[in-house]
Amino acid sequence: MNFILHRVGQTLVVLFGVTVIIFFVLRIMPGDPVALMFGDGDDMDLGASRAAYEAYLGLDQPLHIQYLKFLGQIVQGDFGNSIVRGGEPVLAMVARALPLTIELSIYALLIALVIALPVAIMSALKQNTIWDRGGTAFALIGVSLPSFWQGIMLVMFFSVWIPIFPVSGVMDARISITRITGAPFTDAVLTGNWEGAWSVLRHMTLPALTLGTGICGQLVRVLRSSLLEVKHQDFIDAFRARGLSEPAVVGHMLHNAMPTTAVIIGLRIGALLSGTIVIETIFSYPGMGFLLIQAINARDFPVVQGVVVLLTAMVIAANLVADIMHGILDPRVKLSGGKGSGS
Repeated sequence: MNFILHRVGQTLVVLFGVTVIIFFVLRIMPGDPVALMFGDGDDMDLGASRAAYEAYLGLDQPLHIQYLKFLGQIVQGDFGNSIVRGGEPVLAMVARALPLTIELSIYALLIALVIALPVAIMSALKQNTIWDRGGTAFALIGVSLPSFWQGIMLVMFFSVWIPIFPVSGVMDARISITRITGAPFTDAVLTGNWEGAWSVLRHMTLPALTLGTGICGQLVRVLRSSLLEVKHQDFIDAFRARGLSEPAVVGHMLHNAMPTTAVIIGLRIGALLSGTIVIETIFSYPGMGFLLIQAINARDFPVVQGVVVLLTAMVIAANLVADIMHGILDPRVKLSGGKGSGS
């Protein structure tokens, strides 16, 4: 419990720091959202309208007053309204985009795990063989490839040259899915709309594959190292001496290798969420990353602030869950003063 309270306290401090940084960085960046809306003319009526709108948004007040108001709104769960999109609440915009990003991240993580587990197990069991070298090379390539370049190449191969997967969007235009959770694939499954589910899955495949490949490479490296460490321990030899089947022995190896891997998965969930900023832009996938880029280009301060704060909170929460899982899977962590991997 002390460990959880300690990590929650750290989370609050980090969130406070993020609010300070994102608020003041946006204010010193070139570009005025009001000027973008009203232009830079010298007309007196236009100038009066600009001044009135700045006062309405509170942009005419000192920065510290603006920040305190912004912080108070966050504490109340109010992230303000969009400057550009007709005053639409930021939370309403996030409510549409966040389920798409979560679904895409889960799909990417599943792809990474499906590929990484057999590759890492084969590399560990066949150490110093061609299988091991091939798995290591695969992990190195996956980690080294820039995600934006990989996304563009996947579009070229599987959307242009061999038109298997769609290049952008969430689903085919002719398909309609009844909204329940806001996550289109989940809603399609819940309503039995299998055509819609297949369409959403096809649209998510290329961006999820792009996101999952880099994570897959890191998982292979970490899990292989953990399995090799466990492989040479005495209790594994004892299991084999007792006549346990090889799948059962591998299961015990995985159980003992999972604490470190679980922490890496938790950390990579944060990377998945941040990685969607680039990938969603490449594939025109209307999730949180795509919303953030649009808001930055439009100098829509409330939207940028809300999206960054919420994404940061999700990343920190994923890291906290990873540390708690580490403590549950590896009792030795509790003996070291209750500090997780992130401390």
